[in-house]
Amino acid sequence: MVLAVLLLGGLYVFFVAPLWFLPVLEWLTPGVLFRVKTGEPLVGLSFDDGPHPQFTPQVLKILRRQGVRASFFLIGERAARSPELVETIRAGGHEIGNHCWKDGSILALSNEEFGRNLAETERVLQLATGDGSASPSGDEHKAAPTRKLFRAPGGVAWPRHWKLARDRGYLGVLGCAYPHDPMRPPLWYIRWLIRKNLRPGAIVILHDGIKDASRTIAVLPSILQDGQKRGFRFVPVGELIDAAQM
Repeated sequence: MVLAVLLLGGLYVFFVAPLWFLPVLEWLTPGVLFRVKTGEPLVGLSFDDGPHPQFTPQVLKILRRQGVRASFFLIGERAARSPELVETIRAGGHEIGNHCWKDGSILALSNEEFGRNLAETERVLQLATGDGSASPSGDEHKAAPTRKLFRAPGGVAWPRHWKLARDRGYLGVLGCAYPHDPMRPPLWYIRWLIRKNLRPGAIVILHDGIKDASRTIAVLPSILQDGQKRGFRFVPVGELIDAAQM
C-alpha cells in the first residue's frame, strides 16, 4: 500500500509538475536554478540537445517570427559537427549553454571524465572566452547575456558533477515548466503543462535536438502566442537572471 502511494505520488509529481513541489527540488539540489524569483513578467525559454540540422532551423524561424530569443543548451559533439548552425544560433542573439559532450547520462562519469567533457564542449561552443552570444542585425533585439550555463543531460547529475561545474564557473540550470516532449506526449499536454506553470521567473524546457521534435515545433507558436497574450515576455535564461538582480 505504501509503495503504491509512493509510486502514484511520484507519477503525479513527474507528469503534473506542481509548482508547490519546487521548494523540495531546490532543497535537494542546492545551487541549481529551477526558476528565478522576480515580479517581472519574464519567462526563461530554453531548448536542449541541439544543434539538429532539421529541427533547430525550424525552431529558430519560429522564434525570429515571434520576436523571441532563447537559451540553447547544446551537446558538444553535435555542435562540433554543425559549427555553422551554432553560429546561426549565436547570430540570432540567442544564449548558448553547455549540455555536456554526448547525448546520454553522465552518472557513470568520473570527476576527471566529466571535467574533460565539460571543457571540450566549452571549447567547441566558445564559452571560455565569454563569447556566448552576439547581437543580431537591427535594433529590435538585444544580445543575450554572456554567462556560462550548464544543464546536465536528462537533467540528472550527481551533486559532485554540479559542484565541479560550479567550480569551473558555471551556473547549473534546470526548469519548472517541462512537458517531457522527448516522450512525444499529446500536443494538448505540452500546451497545458507549460501554460499551467508559466509564472514570472519560470524556466521552460523544450527540445530541438531529439530524434523527432515535430510535436514541439507544432505547439511552439501557440505556446509563445498564448504566453505573450497573458503579458509574459520570453527571454534567454541569462537575461531572466540579470533582470531579477537589477
